Amino acid sequence: MRAGRGLPHRRVERLAWNDKAQAPAKLVVMLVVSLALLGAGCARGSREDSGSAAPPAAPSTTRQLEQAPPADPVTADGVAVVALREIYTWFPDRESQDASLARARKWLGPSMIRVLDGTPAPGDAPKASLLWSQWAKAKARVEAFVFASGERPPAGPDPNTQQFKVGIEQTVVYSDGRKEQLAPETVIATVVRTPDGWRLDAFR
Repeated sequence: MRAGRGLPHRRVERLAWNDKAQAPAKLVVMLVVSLALLGAGCARGSREDSGSAAPPAAPSTTRQLEQAPPADPVTADGVAVVALREIYTWFPDRESQDASLARARKWLGPSMIRVLDGTPAPGDAPKASLLWSQWAKAKARVEAFVFASGERPPAGPDPNTQQFKVGIEQTVVYSDGRKEQLAPETVIATVVRTPDGWRLDAFR
């Protein structure tokens, strides 16, 4: 878990008010600043009186992505997003650490199905946090926000295989509504064309 960051220390410098040589210059600066602030206040008051509101702040990149249309599981990148969102969404209070892979089964390709039905080798499935048992006791769930990056790896020779860079952001949501962000992760997803459509066949 990442520790909270403290507020930056503000450096306070003491003004040399007793410096008589600089007093006239400082007085002029103070007057100019005061007039500028007064003018800004009047202008703001005029805008408020006229009923016009200040332009809203631009949304963050994550917020813009959240407002994007849902991933289309028919497309290759859409399958990667849908499958990984299922794999990285966890319910520690009612599931084992490897249950999310089974939940994503219908989006998985032949290689991933073999992993699911056999004995997973190290690195085949995402490693759930060591805090799994603590999350289970707190009845917390881990939500995954997954998006395909516009940056694509070089195309391979096989048109039935595509790769995508996929970003994953996880949020622990506790039963009391408290939320905690986990460290973001980026994986390379390999998607293959099958008789049933595109399927996620590997990620690393």
